[in-house]
Amino acid sequence: MDKTKRAFELDALRGLALFGMILHHLIFDFRYMLGMNIFAFQDTKWFLYIVRPVFIIVFLVVSGICCQFSRSNVKRALKLFGIALLFSLAMGLLSYFMKQDLYVIFNVLHLLTVGTLLYGLFYMIENRIIRKSSDRAETEGIRLSTYGDIILVLFASILLYASELIPVYSSSITGYWLLPLGFLPPNFIGMGDYMPIFPWLGFFFIGVVIGRFAYRQKRSIFPNAPKAMLSISVPFEWLGRNSLLIYVFHQPLILAILFGLRYLGVW
Repeated sequence: MDKTKRAFELDALRGLALFGMILHHLIFDFRYMLGMNIFAFQDTKWFLYIVRPVFIIVFLVVSGICCQFSRSNVKRALKLFGIALLFSLAMGLLSYFMKQDLYVIFNVLHLLTVGTLLYGLFYMIENRIIRKSSDRAETEGIRLSTYGDIILVLFASILLYASELIPVYSSSITGYWLLPLGFLPPNFIGMGDYMPIFPWLGFFFIGVVIGRFAYRQKRSIFPNAPKAMLSISVPFEWLGRNSLLIYVFHQPLILAILFGLRYLGVW
């Protein structure tokens, strides 16, 4: 397929973000799983509050944009739900056998499941309303679509700013039932990864809105991209196209290699 028709830039951006996340997990494993006194910069504020969030935000925004290309976001969400459950189960078993707190109750896979499902349902309702109005005037459907954009922008804003209220009410939470929203109970179990709905789902829906505006034709917005850019993007495109599979298996593979090398006496 012609890259300009596939929107190669989205694959490349998602692949670049995934590459950054893999590097982060690798250095995390060296320092905290193997207990090696290296890569201490992971504890610095510039890494925690600038570098790491940038890769996560790019990944979430691009994932939101890609909803514009899906034939059925509801079906895709159900597929993600199954994968997220299996991933949580696998990490639970890994935590038990390794005697490490690597539990994954709600991370980026669960977040993408919720976001994709919510938008899929929203789009179905929006389309039904627009189809009913199309008998009156084509402009009516366009106007309703604009209202949909406004609703999505407001929803994304609420998700982003509501996270400021969580510390105020979190002290009264004792169970895990609100953990997906960002409320952590006292003495919560250690988690290998955690990404609550507030505020992270807001970035996903920012991507959804961008996709509805910039990728309405479901084509690359760089149709005349130079060959050099297309060539450089190739490895990141591959990562981006296979992001789900790579994300699920990269951490177990990294841990297997690192602990295997430790068993052989490499470190």
